[in-house]
Amino acid sequence: MKENGTVRFVTFGAMGVALVVAAQWLGNMLPAGAVIAGPFAVKQLVTGSLVNCILFVWADRVGLWNAVTVGILSAVLASVIGVGPQVLPIVPLIACGNALLVIVYRLAKDKLRVPGIVRILLAAAVKCGFLWLTVPLLLGALTSVPEKQVKALSVMFSWPQGLTALIGGLLALIIIPRLKKAD
Repeated sequence: MKENGTVRFVTFGAMGVALVVAAQWLGNMLPAGAVIAGPFAVKQLVTGSLVNCILFVWADRVGLWNAVTVGILSAVLASVIGVGPQVLPIVPLIACGNALLVIVYRLAKDKLRVPGIVRILLAAAVKCGFLWLTVPLLLGALTSVPEKQVKALSVMFSWPQGLTALIGGLLALIIIPRLKKAD
């Protein structure tokens, strides 16, 4: 029987979304007060690292556009579940950051053919840099967001994004070779 591309895309997309929801749900179970530094909490560390791991694995094993779709849906679902920021204009920026993570990783794999750790570093740096620049700019333009919340969100979407992407990438580097053996 010939494999249908649409069925494969939807099936793997649904699996990716289910894993992302599970990661977000798990992170949401952690106590909100467990702070690492400033507004960066254990909840963000766990949830962000797991979601980024899923995105890296999906980009590597399932495909670019499926992983981009899962990354975009991850941002929307985080807001719906209550894991993500409740400032809705940030959601498209998070979706773009996730998409950039996946695109840079996959292009570095397919076009540059660099080792996995280099792909992870490049993708994490691009996502982190994008969010570090765009979130404070957007929040500065929104007069409805209190200054204290602007400062907290600006920190949450700075260096912690790079850290969670790196941790997620390192986890993916452990998982991906095992999945390749299972093929």
